[in-house]
Amino acid sequence: MIENKTNKTNNKYLIYTILIFIAFISIYYFSVVYTLSMEDNKFMYRTWSWVEYLITLFAIIVIIKKFDKLRFKYIGVGLILISINFLSFHQRTDLKTAIIGSFVTLIGFVGGCLLTGNENRNKSLFKNLNIKALPKAFLLGILIAIPFALLNFIYFRLTIGTVQYMNVFKAALLALEPGISEEIIFRFFIMNAIFTLLDNRIKKKYIVFISFFFGIVPHSLIHFSELWISNVSAAFFMLITTSLLFGLPMAYLQYKKDLETAITFHWFIDFIRFIGGY
Repeated sequence: MIENKTNKTNNKYLIYTILIFIAFISIYYFSVVYTLSMEDNKFMYRTWSWVEYLITLFAIIVIIKKFDKLRFKYIGVGLILISINFLSFHQRTDLKTAIIGSFVTLIGFVGGCLLTGNENRNKSLFKNLNIKALPKAFLLGILIAIPFALLNFIYFRLTIGTVQYMNVFKAALLALEPGISEEIIFRFFIMNAIFTLLDNRIKKKYIVFISFFFGIVPHSLIHFSELWISNVSAAFFMLITTSLLFGLPMAYLQYKKDLETAITFHWFIDFIRFIGGY
């Protein structure tokens, strides 16, 4: 009797993860349909924004439910991160969008901090104020990213063509925002949320697989929502390649190392791409 009750409870939490993915797909689909009706070609912008708002809603729910565990250092460190994020983001967008994007990142970071702490979680050196370990994380992230960055650069060189070199310092600054915000919102918070939801409900290996899926696939999909309209086979190809070559290493680094190593890995790949003007 007890075993049946436990199985029903575990199944309930698995259903929750399915419902979360359905919510993502629904937002994804309606953003594409709405953009088609608007005829303004803002596919990626809308998909990205709407999905981020959905994740922010989940993060706010986490913060409310775990408010008693909220620490000032989470907010303090988060404010430092979003200040850097804002300086980078505002270089390529308007003030309102930069403020909203930075707020979303802050909520995702605080929510992620409230869900981390156990061994089977994505960790953050910033959250633990482990400043001494940061140089090692930064160096490791760059070293691991080198072959991926070169591969990414070659892809854009072959598909887009002529290099339009950007100032190195500007490229470094612009690459900070995607590295910080995307790793926090789409992996640090989301993966920790899945770990928390399924912890002790199913076997650890399945929890890891599901959390990796949520930390990889949605982030890959929002990069090319319009491609599903024009070329489905190309969209599948992009989904598989971007998930395996970029999403998987970033999710793995967050899980096995920490948020900061993944941010540096992500930053370096975009930095090299931006230098080429891509």
